Amino acid sequence: MKTLESTTDVRGGCSVQRFVRGHNQVTLYNADCRDVLPEIAWDAIVTDPPYGVNHCGNKGRRAKIDCEITGDTTPPDVAWMAEYPSVIWGANNFELPRSTGWLVWDKTHGAKCQHSQAELAWSNVVKTVRLHREAYHGFMRQRDGWYHPTQKPPMLMQWCMQWLAEGCTVLDPYMGSGTTGLAALRTGRNFVGIEIDPKHFETACARIERECNQGAFDMTPND
Repeated sequence: MKTLESTTDVRGGCSVQRFVRGHNQVTLYNADCRDVLPEIAWDAIVTDPPYGVNHCGNKGRRAKIDCEITGDTTPPDVAWMAEYPSVIWGANNFELPRSTGWLVWDKTHGAKCQHSQAELAWSNVVKTVRLHREAYHGFMRQRDGWYHPTQKPPMLMQWCMQWLAEGCTVLDPYMGSGTTGLAALRTGRNFVGIEIDPKHFETACARIERECNQGAFDMTPND
């Protein structure tokens, strides 16, 4: 039996949204992660930070979503994340300790495609390179909705969860539209998400609430 509770707390200019479904808890902050991290606790990190590449995405009337990403002018400091069990997407853009446990997302793009054919995540939760193959463009992305210019597939983020302790609390300090939160809920884990952009924060709250209301099954992919 799943239950849902939702509360909103606004303090010091920071909006906080909390959800409970069964034994799992979700807390979402609309804030700069540097301001709230000292006040919260977590066990592991799964995140896709801004890469500091000034991403501009698609423009014009055919653009699906707003292309601006807050804080993408310079790479954020993510070195502190290595102190925790972590999966950090886009980590080839950051300074991190040596790791043999990289995760690879093969996007299955054709050889002539101008977009990246794969993306990389630094991790300290596996010892060898692991591969996830999933197409996520065109109608294959539309099945989940277009919410964020660098949105990751829910199944990809669920795949990342399998190396974290069951029932742990997962932190995403750069939550975006909340996909990591969906993955945490679907695999029976608690979630703390932080997003500085109010628009993306509202989207994440709506997606998490919808997930809680409809329930979810454990769909963790096999290794």
